[in-house]
Amino acid sequence: MADQIRGIAFPFRIDPATGGVATESEFNKLRQNVRVLLGTRLGERPMLPDYGTPLAGLVHDPNDAVLVDLAQRQAVQAVLRWEPRLLVTGVQPRKFEGELHLHLSYVLTGLPAAGADQIIPLR
Repeated sequence: MADQIRGIAFPFRIDPATGGVATESEFNKLRQNVRVLLGTRLGERPMLPDYGTPLAGLVHDPNDAVLVDLAQRQAVQAVLRWEPRLLVTGVQPRKFEGELHLHLSYVLTGLPAAGADQIIPLR
């Protein structure tokens, strides 16, 4: 990757090899960023109240076409705003036992051939 993507691993942990804070890089870090973004409720971060999505509020909505459209729009808008290094190519929301899951497909904007699929549970 042209830019080195590196940051603290999520969930936070200590690297047993170094005794320091564990870090992730490249695509693993981006996957973690997306998971944190879509799992964060709006207003949850006091110093950054606009960070996150209202997706968690959809968990109790009927599983219909409106839910699918809302979940897709909210996920894409959040990734466009907060993770500009990624371009969402597909979002498929599903409900499993009362939990909303998103099957998210995206590509890295700097590398068109680098893509990933990720399933994110929203509670």
